[in-house]
Amino acid sequence: MKLTYAVVIEQTSNNYGAYAPDVPGCISTAETPDEMLENIREALAFHIDGLVESGDPVSVPAMSIDDAIAYYAQALADSEAELLAEGGDATAMLSTRFEMVEVEISTPEATLAG
Repeated sequence: MKLTYAVVIEQTSNNYGAYAPDVPGCISTAETPDEMLENIREALAFHIDGLVESGDPVSVPAMSIDDAIAYYAQALADSEAELLAEGGDATAMLSTRFEMVEVEISTPEATLAG
């Protein structure tokens, strides 16, 4: 079974991080953009296979790139407001990009939650 998720990829000063807003708790890091794409695919497949194995529902890929951008913008605004309220310094990412990532799930009987 193949699933396609919108993924947020952030570049910081020392690495890349990625997550799929549709799959809470699944993140990955890497040193290069190409490695990041491979790592987030593997992380998503591993995370989803674990959900299936545990009998938990798998999130239906619902976000488009535009949805992921809106989600990211709101999360960033909330995070910066919280940091500034605490007297911290809001540090922006060097760059952020959004991609659709196709994931091959090894368990075909995955139950999708809507």
